[in-house]
Amino acid sequence: MKPRAMAAALLAACAVLWGPSSAEAQDANPVLLALSCAGCHGPEGRSPGSIPTLWGRTAANVLESLAGFKSGQRASTVMGRIAKGYTDTELEAVARYWAQPAR
Repeated sequence: MKPRAMAAALLAACAVLWGPSSAEAQDANPVLLALSCAGCHGPEGRSPGSIPTLWGRTAANVLESLAGFKSGQRASTVMGRIAKGYTDTELEAVARYWAQPAR
């Protein structure tokens, strides 16, 4: 694993383990919320493999996908379980984060 990808995966794990509780969600930093995505979708949202790339998608498109996973209307192996762990406000913040121009 490349050092940059390993660092992103470590940050994602830390974000999941020590991220904000639901009570803190509305004050949470979108960067912290989005870190958990980088472990699978690649650093900066540019997937190195078969998992879809998040970079370059619109906020509406990302949010539509996340909402579909959360509701179960969109089939998944892992994303449905992940999306159900976020509030709608958190999903909106994550969608806006990934829609930003390249970091």
